[in-house]
Amino acid sequence: MSVNGPNHNCAIVLMTSDKIDGTNVYQGPVVYSGFKNANDARVSWKKTDLELVLGELSALPSRYHWPNGLSWGDYWPNSIDPCVFYDEEGKLWMSYGSWSGGIWMLELDEQTGLRDYNVVYGVDYDTKKKSMTQDPYFGKRIAGGYYVSGEASYIEHIGDYYYLFMTYGGLEAKGGYQMRVFRSKNPDGPYLD
Repeated sequence: MSVNGPNHNCAIVLMTSDKIDGTNVYQGPVVYSGFKNANDARVSWKKTDLELVLGELSALPSRYHWPNGLSWGDYWPNSIDPCVFYDEEGKLWMSYGSWSGGIWMLELDEQTGLRDYNVVYGVDYDTKKKSMTQDPYFGKRIAGGYYVSGEASYIEHIGDYYYLFMTYGGLEAKGGYQMRVFRSKNPDGPYLD
């Protein structure tokens, strides 16, 4: 489930139920976004699982601070629109994100359905900045970003390929809203138009 807040302060959480129409029970967070080094505890990075991924921190890493005049989405994903699927090897994956910071991918724990904290992602922020392809906390960027169209990812394995479906265009009557499809031999890309 996506929990959407202001200024990209969002989270994807796991809820479970024994019945499709039953009461859902909160299991835990999968990924947060929009956290800040702020006095406002409601958006503090200390309230996230960032330290479970990066280890104990004395301060928010500088790459997660955005320069004046830019917003979170200029660099980082919005933790919304999750799509969960199994690959052909039985690994559980989740794509998520939106048109602002792009579509990202994380491996999930097949037993719990939550983030797999044993999977380690690299970091290329220092050399690529906005064009980064991976981050230890957010995972791997597979598409989009830069405030261009492309959101609501959905991935399905069909035949020999993984197909990534995304919506494009403005969400309005004259916006030309449409679906586009990309494919890859691997669940985490690269996806080609």
